[in-house]
Amino acid sequence: MTANPTPRVERQESEAEAQLKPMHAETAEAEAEVNGAAEAATDELIGIFYVENRRRKQNIKIVVKLCPEGVYLRRETAQNDHINEQLIRIDDIIGSSCGQRLKKRARGGLTSCKSTRNQQQEQQEQHQHPDAEGAGAEEQQGKEADNSAYLYIYAYLKKEKPLRRVQTLRILRFRTSDDYAENLATARLWHRTIREHKQRSGAAGQVARAAGKRLLILLNPKSGSGKGRELFQKQVAPLLREAEVQYDLQITTHPNYAQEFVRSRKDLMERYSGIVVASGDGLFYEVLNGLMGRMDWRRACRELPLGIIPCGSGNGLAKSIAHHCNEPYEPKPILHATLICVAGRATPMDVVRVELTHRDRHYVMYSFLSIGWGLIADIDIESESLRSIGAQRFTLWAIRRLITLRCYRGKLYYLPAKSSTEQPAAAPAAAPAAAQSTTGTPQEQANSQAEPQPAAFSEFKDLPDDEDVQLRDNQSDLDQFADALSLDRSIYRQNADSWHSAVSRRTAYYSIGGQSSRSNRSRLNVSQRIEAANAEFNQLMPVSKIPGLQMPLSAADGWLHEEGEFVMVHAAYTTHLASDCYFAPESRLNDGLIYLVIIRAGVGRSQLLNFLLGMHNGTHLPMEQDPHIQVVPVRAFRIEPCGSHGILTIDGERVDYGPIQAEVFPGLINVMTTTGQ
Repeated sequence: MTANPTPRVERQESEAEAQLKPMHAETAEAEAEVNGAAEAATDELIGIFYVENRRRKQNIKIVVKLCPEGVYLRRETAQNDHINEQLIRIDDIIGSSCGQRLKKRARGGLTSCKSTRNQQQEQQEQHQHPDAEGAGAEEQQGKEADNSAYLYIYAYLKKEKPLRRVQTLRILRFRTSDDYAENLATARLWHRTIREHKQRSGAAGQVARAAGKRLLILLNPKSGSGKGRELFQKQVAPLLREAEVQYDLQITTHPNYAQEFVRSRKDLMERYSGIVVASGDGLFYEVLNGLMGRMDWRRACRELPLGIIPCGSGNGLAKSIAHHCNEPYEPKPILHATLICVAGRATPMDVVRVELTHRDRHYVMYSFLSIGWGLIADIDIESESLRSIGAQRFTLWAIRRLITLRCYRGKLYYLPAKSSTEQPAAAPAAAPAAAQSTTGTPQEQANSQAEPQPAAFSEFKDLPDDEDVQLRDNQSDLDQFADALSLDRSIYRQNADSWHSAVSRRTAYYSIGGQSSRSNRSRLNVSQRIEAANAEFNQLMPVSKIPGLQMPLSAADGWLHEEGEFVMVHAAYTTHLASDCYFAPESRLNDGLIYLVIIRAGVGRSQLLNFLLGMHNGTHLPMEQDPHIQVVPVRAFRIEPCGSHGILTIDGERVDYGPIQAEVFPGLINVMTTTGQ
């Protein structure tokens, strides 16, 4: 096999188009020798290439070996006085393509590749016939374009000190024959081998995409500064083409669009290999709660990794994932986050189950970033009026909050991480006593506690294939629970039809409170079926291990309690709350911990100022015990604020002010990373 060498092309994203001319001069032109050789093996391909160096007026021999580790390039001069080797790791290669020479200069540059022999003949003809110079060049280029096949290898090499990714393009030109089809077959062999090596490297996403699945990308066009669509087309789409990623793009049109789309799409697992959010943390919150609202949420969380491309203003999760993978974030966060999403690997991440009560409503949602009460929540929400000035709004409002410092009175409960005591879920106080079964099994009672039942009777749904078990309740009573989609569209619509909401009206399995009409079946058989139905329903919801929000917490179970005035209580379970806020340096994506930062009343303004300034680099937390500022790793906590005026936030979004309780579920979802498990 005869092949052409790989011109080395590297360019930083910040280089201007005006620099293309000197790049063209530095880029080596490649040509395949007629008698060159290449050898194909089961796991590797070897090709001998030659690069023409115009400055030194000599050809440089390059041996290129494609193997499971990546692409090795060994360069040596004719005198063998200089040898240079380079490895492009398979993990740094995002994709490849083959075919004819690209008409447009690719990012990184393309140069025409001419043979030494033909170039010398062309120069002689140009001296003899200067008028035919242009026509001869065009004719020669046309012949070469017809016969040569090109392989483009797209890589982003990881460099240290400073941590960065260098965009690199390797171009192999194949001219083993005068027949373009034969050259193309050779290029396709290399192209296919690269894809196989990437699939074998442990990237589950690569395997899923090879099976025909696509990525689902949800884009908020108004995210950040309102240029979400433009940023996607200019920075994300080219990378997806290089990585050969097939995707479906969904543009959100209104709030909760992503949540409803993910929750109601029936072929989500069959069609897609993962979900990528091109927006800020708010849209990721919608997708997470949409997944948890599905009846098959357990399978969805297991099979669909979630990725994020930071096109919004709050990009704490994207920065936390980059920190976890030891990947660069600045100066091109969208580029680097897209590289993480196309890597094809996933890592488990903790999810926090949050219970809230407001007036007579009790509902549940799921969080991935943080929960805030007090100073930081005030700054985040109240500075919305200054959004037009960008990130400086946080600084200005922080100064104002320091001048007019607020304190909030309330009760704080938390279960330290060192405590191994686990309290089984208890029923909220709002659950009517009449809903308890007189003959229920322990499993039935656990389910009744986890999900409050309608007043005056218990609900039951028998297995669908049996028609001889009759229910004592009339049909009109059952109809009001039959259709969860017909609920009123109040502000709690997004949580009201969740399996996990205490006011859920989805049809569920419960024991029958009282006598039932039966045909020929024994009481024992019906009881067994009820127990089996309850066990099945138990698999359709995450089981809480702590008492409900309206139940008391006992110190005997490991709970600690304090009451007083607080400047701030902020819970974080990722390293960064924003791209420039290194809030919980010890946090990990799947450590099963919530880092609870408590600032009590009496803290000095100078100490508080140092705290806010230190959040940029993670030096804000005290190294020694401090009476006013404390960080506690916990598994669960509860906040009961006094009064009705204040701000509570979940993942940066404001929620109703009132009692709130959170519990961590370790590794509940998978997020896209470059490191995998």
